[in-house]
Amino acid sequence: MKTYLHQYKFLQDVVLSEVFSGEINEALCKVDAILVPIPMNTEKLKQRTFSQVDELLASAGLPFTHLLSKTAQVQGEKSRQERLESTKLFEWNGKPIPDKIILIDDLYATGTTMRHAAKEMKMAGAGEIKLFTLIRA
Repeated sequence: MKTYLHQYKFLQDVVLSEVFSGEINEALCKVDAILVPIPMNTEKLKQRTFSQVDELLASAGLPFTHLLSKTAQVQGEKSRQERLESTKLFEWNGKPIPDKIILIDDLYATGTTMRHAAKEMKMAGAGEIKLFTLIRA
């Protein structure tokens, strides 16, 4: 999985998004919630030219809605301790908040990213928040 993730994210092998599209679709196609991808840092998005989470969801044929924007430094560039001590990582973008949300990310390392995103969605008015990641580090 480490090799897959590296090739997909850093070598920009976007075709690899199709590898798990069937499993992702099967896991999420019948959920009664809005799929909300974790946004990328703007600079990283410019470098990579695509959002790996958006591409995974699109390859799986699943609709998704952006409700968050990234406000902080890239988590992968921080130590584990720095990630755990991070302050506000996201801001709600002002779009209407559904009652049920599933936050989607490619990698779950310390859980800091998901905790911060869930906290921001809860403060914006979401009722039920679930998490979905492709890889657990």
